Amino acid sequence: MADSFLVFDKDKKDHVSNSILALFNEPVLPRVWSTKSALSFAAESRVFAYVNDQQAPAVIEAAVKGNWYLALLPHPDAGYSRRGFCIQKDLEKAISDAENAQPQKVDILRCNGELVLSSVVIGHGFNFRPDGHSYIRQEQLKRTWHNIRHINDFLPQKLSFSTANEGCFTTAAVGVVIAEHLHGCSLPGNTLSDSFMNDGMCHTMILAPRSVMEILYFFVTAPFRGVTKQPEFLGLVKSQSVTIANNKELLYTIDGRSKNASELIIDTEPNVLNLLACDDLPISERAPSSKEQRKISRLPAGEAVTAMASKPLPFIAHAATEEFKELYQLLRENAVISPVFLTLMVLSTLLATIGLYASSAPVIIGAMILAPLMAPIISLAMALTRQDASLLTASLKTLFTGLCTALCFAALASFIMPMEIITPEISNRLSPSLLDLGVAVISGVAGAYAHARVSAAKSMAGVAIAVALVPPLAVTGIGLGWLDFHVAWGALLLFLTNLAGIVFAASLTFLILGFAPFTRAKKGLSIALIAVIVVSIPLLLSFIRLSDEAEIVQKLQGQVIGNVVIRNIHARAVEPLQLSIQLVTPTSLTGVELDSIKQAIEAKLQRKVIMEAQVIIRRE
Repeated sequence: MADSFLVFDKDKKDHVSNSILALFNEPVLPRVWSTKSALSFAAESRVFAYVNDQQAPAVIEAAVKGNWYLALLPHPDAGYSRRGFCIQKDLEKAISDAENAQPQKVDILRCNGELVLSSVVIGHGFNFRPDGHSYIRQEQLKRTWHNIRHINDFLPQKLSFSTANEGCFTTAAVGVVIAEHLHGCSLPGNTLSDSFMNDGMCHTMILAPRSVMEILYFFVTAPFRGVTKQPEFLGLVKSQSVTIANNKELLYTIDGRSKNASELIIDTEPNVLNLLACDDLPISERAPSSKEQRKISRLPAGEAVTAMASKPLPFIAHAATEEFKELYQLLRENAVISPVFLTLMVLSTLLATIGLYASSAPVIIGAMILAPLMAPIISLAMALTRQDASLLTASLKTLFTGLCTALCFAALASFIMPMEIITPEISNRLSPSLLDLGVAVISGVAGAYAHARVSAAKSMAGVAIAVALVPPLAVTGIGLGWLDFHVAWGALLLFLTNLAGIVFAASLTFLILGFAPFTRAKKGLSIALIAVIVVSIPLLLSFIRLSDEAEIVQKLQGQVIGNVVIRNIHARAVEPLQLSIQLVTPTSLTGVELDSIKQAIEAKLQRKVIMEAQVIIRRE
């Protein structure tokens, strides 16, 4: 008797007779699979199964019990079997590979004793399962839109996990996906190493987003990537078994079939099925490792689990106190006046003052890096975000002390310096505009993010250089020392611009990063926003003036009046307009000719002009 059999779905009898049998190179005996009368074959018989997902578990159970050499063929209604056992999509190739294959022992997965073909899902599994990213683009977009529309249905559940090595933890998750292997899953290959069908282990993927924004970002970007990068909200466990409970009835699905139970016991039965598999399947020749792997550090824990469980996800994630206590402690330390702070404040101010007098950009940059003012400003932003009165008082006190220290030492240095000239570096800090506010806002975001994320802390020096807190304070002190209040006010406005922009942007960043709910942060944000609006009024006027001056320069640059070329224009948009220009001419100019040029400029600009001209005679 032949030892090869074709077990098939009776609904496909005609297709088997007309098409499938002809694809075999060796003789096989066809047998209809029926749940009423189970088939029995001798041990080590080669059994080719062309069955659907409803029939496949019974066929696999019979193969394990009878020690058959089983080959699962691609049936049109066997999607879960195809994903879980990595079946070839092409029927002819699948038959050819199975005929030539040697049997390989592989694992099977059980959930509460029931055989699992592909995956077990609690809640929402998104596309984290074997072959989860294999949908066509149109179907991916359709599923993405469905998930976005029902995003408010994603309620985190408090779930307790126990693994084979007695590893226990509790978290709040919107979904859990358990699969025997990760082959074909939409995760990078190095997420959990050594994922094989014969390693005696199963994989648990825990989806625990903290906010709607986090899910939206994933849904919007996932369809446009080939292999999804491991999201921040995903935890992973590799173990021989895992038990999941939440002290109430759990709703879950096994291969798309809905179930419920008080707890889920997921077990891997290692090397019990003889599978006729092709060479590219995830089967290891090495001895299986029983070492568990867990990547769960990003999952909610402690207070965060209670805060999230059975509640709609917030639009922006909220961090529990214990999750940022180290950052909060650092900000409290930064808000305290210390000898180190005062010493660095004095040194950075003196260094900035010398650099301003010498018009030396490298020296001024050194003062920016040395300055400690950014620390209490970021603490002030956190205090406003969380409405922490003690932190607010401490940071304001430290900031005011630093401000007074800088003004006093800069004014003292201006008395000592035997010159009273406005250098280019001083002049650059006398007319702040909305562009400076933009720099301050971006620097505030960067400063808050660098404090909140340890990996970004190395960028703090760049933030300090970008925002330049001490140089405008030094210029203010110089102006006070000279009793030149125009200089003092212009530089002080620049400092206030930087201060308001940083505090507002940093507070908003801390809110977005989840360090306080909006209901708590809105008062502090309102105060910071009002400060930004107040400083924006003179900045807007300055920006309009700068735009006016830029337009004037653009209109006149390179203009030819007679045989005179206008270049190197400097405009000051006051009434009347003040112009400083160079006139390039082949001959010297008379007073009448200069008056004529001035009149031509006034006619072009449609306004009165006070002209300062430098005549350059060019001979060719």
